[in-house]
Amino acid sequence: MIVFTCAGCDASLTLPVSQVALPAHAHQKYDHELLPVLMEPGTYAVNPEPFGPPWRQWEEIGAEEAEARGVYAPTYALSYGPPGAVAVALGDVRGTVLIPERCDGLCCGLDSRNGPNLACAQCGHAVATLIDDCSYWQVVWLDPRAVRLFDVDAFARRVLSWEELREQPERPPVEPIGAWSPVWEAAVSVALAHLLAASGGARVVVPNGPVADAFRPALDALLPAEPPTRSLALAGPARHHHGHRFGPAAPANWGDMVVRHGGGGAAGCRCMDVYGLQP
Repeated sequence: MIVFTCAGCDASLTLPVSQVALPAHAHQKYDHELLPVLMEPGTYAVNPEPFGPPWRQWEEIGAEEAEARGVYAPTYALSYGPPGAVAVALGDVRGTVLIPERCDGLCCGLDSRNGPNLACAQCGHAVATLIDDCSYWQVVWLDPRAVRLFDVDAFARRVLSWEELREQPERPPVEPIGAWSPVWEAAVSVALAHLLAASGGARVVVPNGPVADAFRPALDALLPAEPPTRSLALAGPARHHHGHRFGPAAPANWGDMVVRHGGGGAAGCRCMDVYGLQP
């Protein structure tokens, strides 16, 4: 287990936490309502991308520089802050106080526009950014420049097995109001982007079922209808990887969409990765 401490005075800033995968919806903005917490209690995740100020607007960056960052569609601005920000649940944070002059937000709470808005209560060093405004998942992002990791001898948070995870309450893809669940919307969007990149611009055939219902309309609209053709299948627990199904020499035009355990215990921690689809 890990406790994050202030780099300025070594004061503890969190309860003991264990690392899990960064949720696919970590940076999602959704609707105009107060969203739940991003992270489960007792967990943390690391953002590999830049986070927070300074920000540069699209007109200043240009398409070529944005593509070097992996951004291929215009956006208002990109962060040029440090990579490695650490997401933790609000309830796991200790020993911090708000920085009043940085407590700006759009509507119902705080966002990250002015950088760190939480300071160490002991030394006053800015250490984290609290986000709880509407349209954002509620989270505290620890500034990687302002905190240290400290190993502690604490009972490690147990990762549920796939069998145990199946027994947890499911998060339906479609909510009672008829709209996509924001968690599923983000997971499917990320998987679709990976799938399109892995396709190499070739048509992808998806077997009938829920995967086809989610991905086939977009694939048919964005990829050519003529050959060459590549195939996709769902893999993961209780399903066979194509290498086992077809033998060691799997077809070169076959790929797997693998359901990935995010390391937590909630249904929202399941996500998808795409493997294969090599030419």
